[in-house]
Amino acid sequence: MVNEVREMIVSEARRLFYQYGFRKITMEEIASGLKMSKKTLYTLFPSKDVLIRAVIETILEPNLGKISELTRNEKTVAGFFAGSISVFHGLSQCISEPMMSDMRTMPEIWREVEARRVNVLMGLRGILERGKQSGEIRPDLDVELFVKVFIMIVNAVGNPAVMMELNLKPSELVDQIHGMLFRGVMAGVTAKGDEA
Repeated sequence: MVNEVREMIVSEARRLFYQYGFRKITMEEIASGLKMSKKTLYTLFPSKDVLIRAVIETILEPNLGKISELTRNEKTVAGFFAGSISVFHGLSQCISEPMMSDMRTMPEIWREVEARRVNVLMGLRGILERGKQSGEIRPDLDVELFVKVFIMIVNAVGNPAVMMELNLKPSELVDQIHGMLFRGVMAGVTAKGDEA
């Protein structure tokens, strides 16, 4: 029974946060929308931050789980990135502009999100090593360096402030990073610099 009530609260909070962002919605409004006492709400979620983290978890967990599954099971690098882009497109449907905007004012929560994302992205090493063995990736690629650079780029631009500044959704950011790192930025030029 308690788990059902918790799920109901998280679902209502997620709906309201999606529509209005994290800051504009109060715990009182969530309780009122559920026709529940504030006391019951605060018993299950002692603070708004705890409830926000629970909502973020319902968004992150399934999506990061899909990325982890791709790192374990996908046979090709191209398949991994195609699958990852698909996951981030789905993630964009779960995170609204008001939520992204408010995340800029929540650095502690964002650091937790970032740490989870980095942990999952470390699985990229195995995908790239398999790609080197199959010939899909250049044999001279320094996998450790590439993973570090990739994570640094994702962390530097894959945060709410930069995405809002660039007016990018998470899926658009992933598309751009993928294009720059894997297809390059030069039109009609091969990896060796020769005309295509």
